[in-house]
Parts: sequence; structure tokens; C-alpha cells
Amino acid sequence: MNEMLKIEALSKIYGDSYALQDVHLSIMAGDICAVIGKNGAGKTTLFKCITEQVFPTGGSISFYGKRDVAEVRQERRKMGTIIEEPAFYPDFTARQNLEYYRQQRGIAGKAPIEQALREVGLLHTGKKKFKVFSMGMKQRLGIALALMSHPTLLILDEPTNGLDPEGKAEIRQLLQRLNRERNVTMLISSHVLSELQSIATRYIFIDQGRIVEALTAKELLNKTQRTVELVVKDSAQAAPILDKHFPDIPYQILPDHRIQLFGGVEQTDRINRVLHNQNVAVVSINVKGEDLEAYYLSLLGGERNA
Repeated sequence: MNEMLKIEALSKIYGDSYALQDVHLSIMAGDICAVIGKNGAGKTTLFKCITEQVFPTGGSISFYGKRDVAEVRQERRKMGTIIEEPAFYPDFTARQNLEYYRQQRGIAGKAPIEQALREVGLLHTGKKKFKVFSMGMKQRLGIALALMSHPTLLILDEPTNGLDPEGKAEIRQLLQRLNRERNVTMLISSHVLSELQSIATRYIFIDQGRIVEALTAKELLNKTQRTVELVVKDSAQAAPILDKHFPDIPYQILPDHRIQLFGGVEQTDRINRVLHNQNVAVVSINVKGEDLEAYYLSLLGGERNA
């Protein structure tokens, strides 16, 4: 994949305080990058610097290796953004609101409105006014607005904030489809790790304006994968019993009659009971590693996921 966005030594100071400090990150084309941090961690400021809604105090931002100011601004025209809630007119329909912004932004023709509404599932809202939209519909209209310019990069600040579980699932499914079918690269912020866990390909953890950690989804999974370690009297005796009774749990035999199971965390009592009933002496059974929530809390001291 090509490197779409590169940020080096980015900082933003308000008064005597750093909103961002020495931020380095790289986003590849096709990524769904989750920017995770507590409220006030610097997520929105980072997005505003990328989109030039605010000017950084220091550092650089490049797109596809382009650093020239004019070239960077040209690339920014290919972005779609929702940073803070879009100002829609309450008495306008979905089409009327998008038509207003189409004219403001100089987007040619009405076809982009219909296409954007179709993509977010609002094509048949008819004369329904924005003020009676559900929260999920309002969020989807915001995404439709961001899609009208056919962006290659979509930047969404807390797009599932305030939604019920069904609404959050709808937004996640929509974003996955846009990424899969249109290869739209995404930067999406949240203060709750689990909300983006199912779709993100890359994670950026930010706290007090600094990048605490950046890693791929696979690297995060490897760091947080919980395993069960058995110590038995005879691992050769235990192996065929595990094969028979727990065929869906992969494992490996380790020295000193240790067995590492890659799964089965919720079945430790049953594993112990089955082995005992088959006359395999279990010396110890322990769960190792930490779950995603614990990892998040250890990094950021964040909110517990609902």
C-alpha cells in the first residue's frame, strides 16, 4: 500500500499549553485508522490540523509525499470530513440540506447528492425534515455530506457518539462498505476502543496531545490475545483428549509438560474437569495476556467500555 498521509513532529500550542506535541504518524492508502483517546486528548485538534481548520505551531503534513503548500491544499480537496456536528437546517429535507452545501462548495450537478444519499441509506427520506431525523439518520446525513466530493480520505470525529447500539452498528457497517467498495481511506476518532475494534486496520492511541502507541490491528491482537496455559503431569496423554473434546481450540506443546491453548479462556473449568475425568493430572491452569479493555485502560486510563 502507498503512504497517503505522513505527519512529522506536529505540534499545536494554545497559550501556554500543548494541544498536540511532537506527533508522528503514517497512514497508508486503504487503512481504516482508529484514533483512540479520552475526551480532550487531542483527537479533534489533530484532525483540524490535517484539514487546515487550524494551523499547527510546528511540524509538517504531507500527502503522497507532497509537501508543497499548493500541492497539499490540492490533496485536501479530496477529503471528506465531519469534525464536530455539521450545521444542517432543521426545516430542510436531506436533499435540501445537501443541495445548499453543494452550491456552497461548487460541486457540479445534482448527481453527487443522489449518490451520497443512496450510499448512506437516506435516498427515500422524501419530505421528512432534518429536525425529526433520528440521531442515526443525522449522523448518516453528515457522512453523506462528506461523501459528496468523492473523497479518497474520510476524516470522522466521533461518528458514533450518542448513538444506540443499533445505530453504532449501522455506521460501522456503512464505513466498512465504503472502505471495501470504494477503497476510501479513513481516520476515525473515538474515546471507546470497542466501538472501532471490529473495523479498524490500524490504531493510534493518543493522550495529552502525544501519540502513546501506533500499531496495526494484527499487532494489537497479538498484544492482547489471551491464552490458557496448562501444566500437566503428562502432556502426551493430555493432547489427544484436547483434540477430541476441544477440536476448535488450537494449542501447542511446550517444554516441561506445558500446553498453551489459543482460546478457551471461558472454558477453563470445563477443560480442567474433562482432563481430570480422563485421569490427566493438572498441576495448574492459568489465563495469560489481557483483553482489549484492560490494554486500553493500561495505556490511557480510559473509560470502561459499555
